[in-house]
Amino acid sequence: MYLALVIITHAIPIFFPGNPVRIPGGSVLQPLVPGIDLTGSSASDAPINILVVGIDRRPYETAWTRTDTIEVVSVNPKTKSANILGIPRDLWVAIPLKSGGYYHDRVNTALVQAESQHYPEGPIGLMKEVLQHNLGIKIDKYVLIDFNGFKKIIDALGGIDVNVPTEVYDPYYSESELPGAYNPQHFYPGIQHMDGETALAYARIRYSSDDLDRIQRQQRVIFAVIAKANSLGVLSKALPLWNEYKSAIRTDIPDSLIPGYAVLAKQVEGNLHAVSLGPATVPCTKAGGAEVLCWSKASVDPIVQAVFANETPAAAASATPPAPVRVQVENGTTTTNLARDIVQYIASKGYPVNQLETTNAFDGTTHSQSIILTMKSGTDANAQLLATWLNIPADRIRSATAAEKAQITGTPDIVVVLGADGNFASLIQSAATSTPGG
Repeated sequence: MYLALVIITHAIPIFFPGNPVRIPGGSVLQPLVPGIDLTGSSASDAPINILVVGIDRRPYETAWTRTDTIEVVSVNPKTKSANILGIPRDLWVAIPLKSGGYYHDRVNTALVQAESQHYPEGPIGLMKEVLQHNLGIKIDKYVLIDFNGFKKIIDALGGIDVNVPTEVYDPYYSESELPGAYNPQHFYPGIQHMDGETALAYARIRYSSDDLDRIQRQQRVIFAVIAKANSLGVLSKALPLWNEYKSAIRTDIPDSLIPGYAVLAKQVEGNLHAVSLGPATVPCTKAGGAEVLCWSKASVDPIVQAVFANETPAAAASATPPAPVRVQVENGTTTTNLARDIVQYIASKGYPVNQLETTNAFDGTTHSQSIILTMKSGTDANAQLLATWLNIPADRIRSATAAEKAQITGTPDIVVVLGADGNFASLIQSAATSTPGG
């Protein structure tokens, strides 16, 4: 979850051609980083992929442990854009053995397995190999953070404001997971201010939820951290903040690159997209009863290729996709969690997850037909794009009436009401496979 500060204060602009790094007042930082050409004459404009790992380490644990969060951010210095890919921790993958060959397990076990088998490249080295072998993702840098580091950084920002689209409740939440050590958590829809401990709980809860919903919540936290960091002018404090808080993380980003990395924040801020592999997976059960997420190359490759070519998956539907507006997806059917699943599908197309929210149909009834309601002018292009993705006929797009606007909660720009006529299952399901890449 340190990803947001990586983007805001430590991410890759030193590779921008013709873009020297300056401090407030206009002075070039070249004297502070000798040997590095900040003007771009010897810099690369190739995309940089940063692995961000949050580990599930309790306060009483010291060794490497399970991976709770796996995100990869691909930053393109040339286009001044970044894409974030969320990888479900229950993804079933092939993991290399030290002695050669592969075995299969959840991706979140890689760090522990590397330590137990004394993998020569270490835990992070094994995770890089897993992502390269299974998904074709090459990692250039990494950032790792545990529970305490996550809370420390959020608290250093004075907390964050997260837009909670749907109620989340866990009466048995526990950070330590020791017997009886429960700390019940309840999050209501709307803007919620969270300190580090609360934000950690919101990002981790699994009760009445699943791995895919967790990725959405984690990415909402990322965008909230970005917004708060920008509001505090973190860019002007990059070097002292790094020196103060770098002990909260583990990374291979050297101190000498931090001044250069800081420049990317404002350049990437308006061109940052978050997607998940979740919609390209299906739940399956393996030998021994392990419940995991299976996938196929046919379903996963289009998402991965779009993210790491630094083209949003939305580009496949529109050569010039409109700027995102807030979309509320409402379930007007009797299918449980349909709105949530459709939001995950829309996010997989490249639509920013922080612009999506879910609820039930505004009028409390079931709908035989799907409709798209525009709440204000200037959103027709977005509505058309959503209709294309969801196979909703164009003649079902219309302006919301005054009576409908009075019933709709929140402040959406577009409302998508899912009706019984939609063949949504074909959009959100992929064929299962027991062999990664098969």
